[in-house]
Amino acid sequence: MPIIIEETEIDPITEEVDLAMTRAEEDEANQRFARSESIGDLSHGGMVDGARLIPQRAGHGSVDFDKRKPQKGRPSARRAWMWNGTETLMALAWNPDGTQHDGGRRYLTKRHCLCCGKGGFHGSQCPNCVKSGCTNCRGSTDRKKIIPLNYLRQEDVPYPTKFYGSIPCFLPDCIRRGDRGFLTEQAMRLHARSRHRMEYQAHMEALEAGKIGEVAELRQRLDAVMQAQIQPTAVQTQVPAMAVTETPIARKNKPKRVAKRAKRRTTKPVMA
Repeated sequence: MPIIIEETEIDPITEEVDLAMTRAEEDEANQRFARSESIGDLSHGGMVDGARLIPQRAGHGSVDFDKRKPQKGRPSARRAWMWNGTETLMALAWNPDGTQHDGGRRYLTKRHCLCCGKGGFHGSQCPNCVKSGCTNCRGSTDRKKIIPLNYLRQEDVPYPTKFYGSIPCFLPDCIRRGDRGFLTEQAMRLHARSRHRMEYQAHMEALEAGKIGEVAELRQRLDAVMQAQIQPTAVQTQVPAMAVTETPIARKNKPKRVAKRAKRRTTKPVMA
């Protein structure tokens, strides 16, 4: 924290003297550098308002900057791929003259252990397996288990991992669409919540509003259908008489019944 001078530490008399001397110096400088009424040819130099001008080529010494070609800056990193296909950049180390670089050798010599999954170490043995006394590889130097960590060509990656899927990001302007989509819906939602937090919140609110509207419309349709089923189509004031129908057996035995009735009427004894 800087030290601040308090008002009580300032001498007002000394302050007034310094202010008067500053004003006098400013007046003297203004008189010395008073603007001239006429300025002559300055191609070979001269004096202007008390200042001496010296002509220079192209505005700066003897170097013509207008004709000098622009030079590209030297690269600081190179592209590489890790053992699982992840793209990365390796920093380059240049010599003091800036004419040669190491090509990222300090990164190319790093190794990765397939036994325990540790990476970024130098040497032919995994220090983690050696320290922990791994019973699987026993600190082996087998090149099938101790592989390089970085590769200069993507085709040389031994265990490429599928990082992209067919699920695109909900935001149309996001680069994670098409062949760079997500493998799962959960991964896409995690990306949206971290990268497009405000946009994803507005997107989800819009979806919720649309669902509420659809539910309300379906509820109205269901109420209309139920009302149509409950309300009778017509009010019946009389109960119609049931018609008596005869079965085929009854129709077949009808003549016999009629004959028996007629016989009983004729053979009925007459009372004396």
